Amino acid sequence: MPKSCHKTLSRVHGAKLRSKTFQLHSRRACHLAAAICLLAMAIPTYAASDEFLTPSTQFTPQQVVKIVVDALGSNGATESDAGIATVYRFASPGNRSNTGPLPRFTSMIKRGFPEMLDHAGSRYDAMEVTGNTAVQAVWLTTLSGHEVGYAFQVGKQTSGQYKDMWMTEAVIPLGSRNKGTGI
Repeated sequence: MPKSCHKTLSRVHGAKLRSKTFQLHSRRACHLAAAICLLAMAIPTYAASDEFLTPSTQFTPQQVVKIVVDALGSNGATESDAGIATVYRFASPGNRSNTGPLPRFTSMIKRGFPEMLDHAGSRYDAMEVTGNTAVQAVWLTTLSGHEVGYAFQVGKQTSGQYKDMWMTEAVIPLGSRNKGTGI
């Protein structure tokens, strides 16, 4: 191996890998850098727009709502609408049958609910859980400073491949208001 070697390492950033080239001056440094790269790729990360983030029995209803809201908020950080795709994966089978397939769902979100995408912040009201249904109001702060509210209804699936997983059943607009004012 030459005294000065060039290795391309990957730095984990959310679900995406970005390459960066480092000049390493010893064989030991090259091997250490390669080991760090492999270790970094083996550690799972859970960005909301992660293409590998899928429904699981491990997620609580609160976590599902947060995953969906965060995915919508980070959608613009990707070129492929990965945030919207994450939201679609967390949609219940019944929801998908009314809003899918994914290209139709993407258009529906972009045209009908653009303020959900790339919002500046979010505020969560207390969640109400009754049996297999949970409802939570979420207030999204737009880039212009207005708050837009949505009631997220998630349901614990009772059969099929998603049995015992919380998934989005419906999202109901609550209206908008200037930040700091009443409804």
